[in-house]
Amino acid sequence: MTDANDLLDIGEAAQFLSVSETSLRRWTNAGALPCLRVGQRRERRFRRADLLAFMEDQPPPSSRAGAHPAPLALVRPVEESITLTHGGHLCAFYGSDLGRVTLAVRFLLDGLQEGSMVYLVASARSTKHILRHLKGKRPSLERDISAGKLLLSDYQRNPRAQIKDFEERLKEGVAAGTQSFRVFGDTWEMRRKSSADGFAQYEAAYDQLIARRYPVVTICAYDARRFSGVDVLDALKAHRDTFRYPLERALA
Repeated sequence: MTDANDLLDIGEAAQFLSVSETSLRRWTNAGALPCLRVGQRRERRFRRADLLAFMEDQPPPSSRAGAHPAPLALVRPVEESITLTHGGHLCAFYGSDLGRVTLAVRFLLDGLQEGSMVYLVASARSTKHILRHLKGKRPSLERDISAGKLLLSDYQRNPRAQIKDFEERLKEGVAAGTQSFRVFGDTWEMRRKSSADGFAQYEAAYDQLIARRYPVVTICAYDARRFSGVDVLDALKAHRDTFRYPLERALA
């Protein structure tokens, strides 16, 4: 049986969490994940117990039975919101399920706090995972959903149907007096339902018909485990607003 206090090097810790070494360095530098420094080169070492606590973030023993666990340590710190310009069409990249949660929770929470109507478009599995951690930061989440402040949806059957859905949802919001929107889309779900050319046309149509016509800020999240390097390059070309967005908010 392995000891919870065994020390893992950065490669072993990254494999343990199923994330990149770059993410580990960023989290330790930010103080979100504890580590030890050893040797003249000050190399990072991680206790298994710290890694488990980071993943699970168990509530304290005094917590009532059945309480929901707190969100991951990575999204726990209260961060200053970032002012974004309406029409912003951004792309972000993640390399793990944890990374997807990190990107989504920060962006959606900022939108809810500023009073925007927020629209999360992702698979049922991804949505469930994101909401579980968002609820730890936003106790009123169920009320937000009931009041239509947070909209949840899987992608429609094809790009044209998805653009139509966005138009209908945002038109309804504008008619109801909503002055700002945020959209977070986990794009692999749409890519599965279309060809590479069809997906590129979808991104272009979204930019012209949605992003530039409504008071909306959008993040199109790309799973770096699934999209090719060429896809990533095309995404950066099609989302020029990304280069004005803080790097730590776009990579996870």
